Amino acid sequence: MRFGPTGISVTPAERYESAAGNRWPMSIMPAPGELLSSWLHRLAYANGIPPHYFGALLEAPGENWSARLDRALPGRILQLLEEHTHIPLEDITALTNAPDPLAVLRLPLRASPQQSCAPKTQATWLQFCPACLAEDETPYFRRDWRLATRVSCFRHGCRLRDRCPSCGQGLAPFSQKRLVPHQNCAWCGAALCKRTRPATNGVRRLERLIDDLLRLQASGHRMAEGRSLPDLLGSACFQFSRRPMSIARLSHRDRYQLFRQLTDGQSTPFGTRRSSAIIYWKRVAQVAPAWGGLVTSFSDAVLPRPKAGPCSNTAGPNLADLVQAAARLDQQRQAL
Repeated sequence: MRFGPTGISVTPAERYESAAGNRWPMSIMPAPGELLSSWLHRLAYANGIPPHYFGALLEAPGENWSARLDRALPGRILQLLEEHTHIPLEDITALTNAPDPLAVLRLPLRASPQQSCAPKTQATWLQFCPACLAEDETPYFRRDWRLATRVSCFRHGCRLRDRCPSCGQGLAPFSQKRLVPHQNCAWCGAALCKRTRPATNGVRRLERLIDDLLRLQASGHRMAEGRSLPDLLGSACFQFSRRPMSIARLSHRDRYQLFRQLTDGQSTPFGTRRSSAIIYWKRVAQVAPAWGGLVTSFSDAVLPRPKAGPCSNTAGPNLADLVQAAARLDQQRQAL
């Protein structure tokens, strides 16, 4: 529309289909480490569609449609997403947990959102760090938050949360029928960013050790006798609510209490049954207080030790130091 001396002239604009093809009006890039369902919820919100109806648009079955896609993304939906967002297929596939060597340690899905949110002694499908959601320019949920062995945030040191701080229900953004950001509870609408208390140092050291061990497992390292570390950790049963449960079936509150008992030397939560899984859990808990982490262990092994002298104020090796050390190791292997 233009205003001229003779009046108003109207020129038809180019049709959206001609200008952008079949691309949706808004296409957002996935965040580092983001969960597929989180990206789908943000994509739906950006295009003005509540997540509940966006699942129907994708022809994704079930009430927990987006959470199910985290585990298995059908090829037809993958192609549809690539066609309408122009984001490469490999970038979308990387958001899923498939194939998942840590599947046995993922928090479980239930038949419906109502079942996943009921008793506080049961696990919910997803936990989160309120501090991360508060700091994110665009809040998103991480893939690592679905691991049952994670009970605190490695960035902020605070405990994770698996329920809305206002109504106590589990998260169900896939069922949201209103146009509300997914960092708000789908049940009561309250923000999920209420801070939690810090985790103890003992708990953080234990889960750091477990996380390092699981990273080695995922990278191809195998335990002796071909045992799978996730299966070993996931098969141990702990006595909570008067019945034995695996760690993936425990709520965040019980899992944090479990880590506290293991690190503080309290009465063990293990049952009377002795198994290799229980023995391994106890050994990991015994080693955790002295564990400095893979980065520290690697740098101590390959970097020259500093000479004795006044204490330095540096915090330790940075990423550039580790890259140089890795390059030197590679040169030594080629020379041999």
